[in-house]
Amino acid sequence: MIETIFSSNSLSSANAFLISLVIGAAFGWCLEQAGFGSSRRLAGIFYFRDMAVLKVMFSAVVTAMLGLGFAFAFGVIRPDAIYVPETILGAQILGGFIFGIGFVMSGWCPGTAVVGAVSGKFDALVFLFGAILGSYAFNEAYPLIEPYYNWGNMGVSHIYKETGIEFGDFALLVTVIAVFAFWTSELIEERFSFIRLAERSSGLWAFSVFILVGAVMVMALNRSGSTGYKVVETGVYASEVLNHVELAEDHIEPEEVARALLAGQKRIVIADLRSREEYDEWHIPGSIHLPINSAVKMLDRYREHDLIVLVSNGSVHPGQAWVVLQIFGYRNVKVMADGLRGFFDRVLKPASLRIEPLSEAQANEINHWRTMFLGSGMAVGSASPPGAAAE
Repeated sequence: MIETIFSSNSLSSANAFLISLVIGAAFGWCLEQAGFGSSRRLAGIFYFRDMAVLKVMFSAVVTAMLGLGFAFAFGVIRPDAIYVPETILGAQILGGFIFGIGFVMSGWCPGTAVVGAVSGKFDALVFLFGAILGSYAFNEAYPLIEPYYNWGNMGVSHIYKETGIEFGDFALLVTVIAVFAFWTSELIEERFSFIRLAERSSGLWAFSVFILVGAVMVMALNRSGSTGYKVVETGVYASEVLNHVELAEDHIEPEEVARALLAGQKRIVIADLRSREEYDEWHIPGSIHLPINSAVKMLDRYREHDLIVLVSNGSVHPGQAWVVLQIFGYRNVKVMADGLRGFFDRVLKPASLRIEPLSEAQANEINHWRTMFLGSGMAVGSASPPGAAAE
């Protein structure tokens, strides 16, 4: 399994900078070959004269998407080995609008402007100078605009997860949209002349069929349940799992969970592995019921959350589930120490009933926890939570 520079925490290394230089030079060469060293051609999309920007961008999206789909399915790369930026809807929509205005006015974007500057285009140099000034102005004004900077912050989010669509199905949908965009672009460039389109677009047929077949294969692999995280390929990774256990990184104390919930941290998921009947009788407010045999698939939508806490009556089932989830690439999962019994005794039990001496700060914290969880109707005054017998 390939470890990326991001997943190996080597982004600041000399090798990473060298690789970035090589990739950047190759990327610039590709942009130049695609004609993106000309602002006239770049701006042509806004006047429906030259649709190269749309076609190149869609080709890049589909190539990366299908390539990653196959890489994930065959276990070449783990999904969590790739850096995914946070989705901040408000700021990114506004930023995209401003970016679009700059693109229309200048005919350049930052990447293509560098290509243009290397090619000797004076207007590209002017654009880059303006971009530098704009970046400086943004940094100086940041204290004023900081409250708006996180508008619509959704953390690390994916469209297919938010809409409940499987990755493979979403990949096929995007590929179909891309093929439609390719042919529509060709029609626009040929002034909607189907005869001229047929004469020059023989290669587009082959490319369209090729990417559609690839998308169908990604969808089939995704639906087959194959994830690529084969146990036989995780010999090295097993040592990492054992290292997490040795360093006590596999569990979290009930008090830590309560503090995070009390602080209003929303990107925490408490997964209750007990039976549905036990869950319905008594559970931690906000927790989700998670059948243990469906844990890998059901938790996929929470893979990018800050923390997934596994809880049951004891620690046996959560511990077993934790190992399996580690093999499937989950890095944000922990087991709640002492299970529900521990949560009841160490979080919900009134301060006045505790044997150990408590400071005023500790007593106040317990009272805050009880105030928070009592509102859910939990039977915190009972001797023990229902069903909290040992596993």
